Amino acid sequence: MKKIIRLSFFILLSVATLTFSSCSSDSNNITTGTTDPTIKKILTQYVNNTVIITYHNLADAAISLETACATLSNNKNQANVDAAATAWIKARLYWEQSEAFLFGPATVRGIDPHIDSWPLDKTNLDNLLGNANIMVNFNQAYATSNLNGGLLGFHALEYVLFADGAAKNVANITDNEVKYAIGVAGDLKLQCIILEAAWAGIDNITSAKKAVLQDNEVSVSDKWGEQIITAGESGSQYKTQRQAILEILQGEKGCRGIANEVGNTKITDPVNSGNVLDVESWYSWNSREDFQDNIRGILNSVAGGVNYDKKRNSSLSLLSYIKTINSTKADELEVAINNVIGEDGKTGIGTIKYPFRNHLTAAENKTAIDACNYLVDKIDEICTLIQSQN
Repeated sequence: MKKIIRLSFFILLSVATLTFSSCSSDSNNITTGTTDPTIKKILTQYVNNTVIITYHNLADAAISLETACATLSNNKNQANVDAAATAWIKARLYWEQSEAFLFGPATVRGIDPHIDSWPLDKTNLDNLLGNANIMVNFNQAYATSNLNGGLLGFHALEYVLFADGAAKNVANITDNEVKYAIGVAGDLKLQCIILEAAWAGIDNITSAKKAVLQDNEVSVSDKWGEQIITAGESGSQYKTQRQAILEILQGEKGCRGIANEVGNTKITDPVNSGNVLDVESWYSWNSREDFQDNIRGILNSVAGGVNYDKKRNSSLSLLSYIKTINSTKADELEVAINNVIGEDGKTGIGTIKYPFRNHLTAAENKTAIDACNYLVDKIDEICTLIQSQN
């Protein structure tokens, strides 16, 4: 078995430093070793009740997805296809919300492109499925060691499980596709467990998840959550708490990055091309929900945690910190985020007609794109204010 590439923690820190250096300025920041206890509590709340809980739920959902695919293999019927499709939707929700914090392991370890590249490499996938020599022994180990992002992850499973926005008819799923789905789901499970372990620390995941890492000879020594929590203290890659906050808010792989990507790539690219192949999640017709979950991830990041299981604490949120600087701008940011999500269908992404793949005109999507860009501007305004603080 080919091992997953193992990066030393030193290399992880070195690479990660490059991801946020452009949005920080030490000249106005709190000096190393000087920290605000309240901000530390806010960062702790963010790490534990936004990031780690999302990755924990994602890993659990990916385990359930693999189990559903195995059940489909054991009993190939429509009910089991439907169950696997439902499991995909659940795992997808957690992944899309996690795209508001792709800095760290998801990027440094290459997990983001590994499990969420699109469009699917359908030509090579069809060749793979038709290759009897490969498919006879196809499993997770082969998928992890030999396939690239265009043949792995969410969209590979989506191709097997969905057609025209619904669970695929069982008669249209081949035995090789089911075997392929099990292997890909196993790889997805592995990558999601790595994400949880890399943020929470290997000692803070279940024994069953540790066993998956051990079976795949994957070493996870990084404790990314501690790097954020201890920002400004000796040993953290973040020299100041301000750098950590700016990473979360304004980093290319943080809140600003995903707001910009949703508006100017995920929506705008297929609108400009008119090509359905440029649409993410077009087999499942889950695109609009994907986009909204991306922005819900931003809301979780700034509002004090996920809004389930009573994990959100607004008094320990980034919004509460921003309000100490400029209450009006904090309120504007919160409104902008909710307007992009558009829960009532009247603002932002909520105005995108379903399914997105069938409504790729500029006029139909202008409201959503403009709302995303307005949110990007608001995040930039907030970060300018934060950088100006002594």
